[in-house]
Amino acid sequence: MNRWMKFALVCALSGALIGCDEEDPMTGTDSGPAPGTDAGPGGNGDAGPGTTGDCPAVADRAEVIVSGEIAEDTTWTCDNLYVLDGRVWVVGDSTLTIEAGTLVLGETGVAGGSALGVTRGSQLNAVGTAADPIVFTSGNVEGARVTGDWAGVFLLGSATTNDGSCEMDGDAATPECDAPGYLEDRIEGIEVDDDRGRYGGADDASSCGTLRYVRIEFAGAELSPDNELNGLTVGGCGSGTELSYIQVHRGKDDGIEFFGGTASLDHAIISGPSDDGLDCDEGWRGTGQFIVVHQFAGIGDNAIECDSLGSDEDAMPRTNPNLANLTLVGAGEGRVAVLREGFNATITNAVAYNFDAPPDLRAAEVDLSAEWPSQLSWSNSYFYMTGDWPTETGEDDDDGGFDEQAAFEDAAQMNDFTTDTMLGSIDMSAPDYMPGAALAAPAPTFGDTSAAYAGAFESGGTNWADGWTAFPTN
Repeated sequence: MNRWMKFALVCALSGALIGCDEEDPMTGTDSGPAPGTDAGPGGNGDAGPGTTGDCPAVADRAEVIVSGEIAEDTTWTCDNLYVLDGRVWVVGDSTLTIEAGTLVLGETGVAGGSALGVTRGSQLNAVGTAADPIVFTSGNVEGARVTGDWAGVFLLGSATTNDGSCEMDGDAATPECDAPGYLEDRIEGIEVDDDRGRYGGADDASSCGTLRYVRIEFAGAELSPDNELNGLTVGGCGSGTELSYIQVHRGKDDGIEFFGGTASLDHAIISGPSDDGLDCDEGWRGTGQFIVVHQFAGIGDNAIECDSLGSDEDAMPRTNPNLANLTLVGAGEGRVAVLREGFNATITNAVAYNFDAPPDLRAAEVDLSAEWPSQLSWSNSYFYMTGDWPTETGEDDDDGGFDEQAAFEDAAQMNDFTTDTMLGSIDMSAPDYMPGAALAAPAPTFGDTSAAYAGAFESGGTNWADGWTAFPTN
């Protein structure tokens, strides 16, 4: 009997006393009685919410405990319920395929955190659909889930970064070190003697796999003291990687973080992270388009925090993504963005709403005045209720005298600080990110070049978040 069947049995026996309405793990909506009971979704042959009928009700799925290494090509199907018992590694140039509608649980209370890690040369192909998303969530039942219940998902690849070395921890130089730009590093929190945690290389076109229509919930457990894993960590993945229609919800650390590489991201929602929403550093040079970051009240920091390399702001390759069509939502707290340590980027067609402070640019070595706007720019965007620009003098000057207000309000950048973007709702459990105002902007020059509007959604257009996203509290 799997954990969801046990929960349904408890509800059936005690429902008259305690009431066991719960959110369906596939949709996050209140489904009434527990899945799999006669009265609830999935009973009497109903496949339950979030499925097209090809996948059985959650309570009818066979529980499969997974631990250790996956060392050969493997497929997970939605008729099973997969439980990550500790860190599970995909190794040996293997591919883990996860079919649409599959539910993966991270076991809670495991020392070092339950996680799914994909090592260099291996791939994760997790392709869901809007009707049948793939869901990674806590192993606790609905109502008992909290941020940091399990660790998360991390992909490690062979693309270039600006940090690390060829001779880590006293290792002899390898033949790969002869490749131009070859560096390798180790993902945060993995033990120094565990080579599976290494990422980086010289193949910017390489692939870590495909994630499409995937939700990751309640992640962020510590891998080691003070080293929580992000909901989705992308270390040194190349441009062959596809990351589309991904939601990371209520993670204990950052939502999605890129460490170097050239992987790109589109159609993503990062909701309720306990730290930053989108984080990038170590020379990430991918693109990001149609991205929502929603910081919840009382938790979270910056919507975006991106660096290049603190120890050497000129280190090559510099972090330099192209970002367009962003919707950044605050709770009257935190900062829209902190961009620092040699960070370069082209950011355009964004909406920022309800923060305590606007974007903050910082540098100790590079001259921001020389790099704005040729190497670092933020244009064609709407900022509404985003706080006051800081006054930085003396010891508080962290950008060499660069004037962010003058830069962002320069008419050439075409930014708007007065228009109410009229988002539908910023409710934490039922948000609506569709703007009520038409937010015109020139089409970006990269990605989907038809998106001639600001924000991740077009007023009156298609709500691409419908059907596969969810915003459960616990």
